[in-house]
Amino acid sequence: MRDFGMGKNVMEELVRSSISDFLQHLEQLPDKSNVDMYWPIQVVVANVINEVLFGYRYKYDDCKPLTDYVTRFNELMESVSENIGIAIGMAFPSLARLPWIGWHILGRIKHEMQEINQYVVDNVGRALKDYNVEDEPTCFVHAYRQRMDENKNLDNVNLMSSCADFFIAGQETTSTTLRWAMLILAKHGEIQDKLREEILAVVGTERLVTMADQVKMPYSRAVVLELQRFANVLGMNVQRVTLKDVQIRGQTIPAGTWVNGDIHYLMANDPVFVRPEEFRPERYLDTNMIMRKELVERTLPFSLGKRVCAGEGLARVEIFLGLVSIVQHYRILPREGEEIDLEPSMAATFKLPKPQRLRLEKV
Repeated sequence: MRDFGMGKNVMEELVRSSISDFLQHLEQLPDKSNVDMYWPIQVVVANVINEVLFGYRYKYDDCKPLTDYVTRFNELMESVSENIGIAIGMAFPSLARLPWIGWHILGRIKHEMQEINQYVVDNVGRALKDYNVEDEPTCFVHAYRQRMDENKNLDNVNLMSSCADFFIAGQETTSTTLRWAMLILAKHGEIQDKLREEILAVVGTERLVTMADQVKMPYSRAVVLELQRFANVLGMNVQRVTLKDVQIRGQTIPAGTWVNGDIHYLMANDPVFVRPEEFRPERYLDTNMIMRKELVERTLPFSLGKRVCAGEGLARVEIFLGLVSIVQHYRILPREGEEIDLEPSMAATFKLPKPQRLRLEKV
């Protein structure tokens, strides 16, 4: 994204603008004692991606194409989680070469994803029609199209794939993380109160938080890190393959070996995280409220290395600004007489929160 002119400052402004619409939507809800946060969170995240890629965002009362796209993708992930053959195929992609078996464990997913991604194809086509070589690019599609004139390795096929990958990688992981945040903070009111105290002391109530505020908000940063560690939304990243024999601690990993990074194990079992089953943002801070570098470096929700998640930069902005903005304006509470259930449900490799309605109180 940065290489195509979509740097951190540009993306932050898009996120803040989308969050402003999100807060207006919450303000207009008629019954804040019984709020389903699922679609408001899905739309605020999807709108950011939509605007980054295609240059526009939806209104909350007129976003059916966007919600249909998200719904179909989520339904596919649910069907994947219920089919052990698909899970095996994702772990061992070479099985796709087998007749009949390959279709049922991987080919069908590919076919359904192509149908779902018609949304992306249509939006790329619409954005390309609006492209003017003399104008400054206003979205990723325009910036990519501009670079196509300079680099023959860039083409429409790669453009479509890049947009689809960015939507898939950025939508469900970020929205699920924020949904976990709502439940966790509703469950742990004392942590939410401490977080809000810092937010109001640094930002107040008259403006939206910025990423520049982070340096004055160590507890907020710790809450976000602990949220990503505890929620542990995506336990396994995309498969990799060794290009040559590799030696690791005396063991030979032959060329052509498929490798899965077990992100879940790192964040749920690493000894540096004492009592990892507990949600404790304080673990990331020393007695002087300085971030503990050794824990920060072991918190890897986006994996690590050259093939780290492509949407990491945008996701970090969305999660920090989104979480802080909600807590800045609302107390997040269980509904009267109910308790929050933090036991997860699984869909493919996603760790999902159970659907639960909440109560919002204006700060």
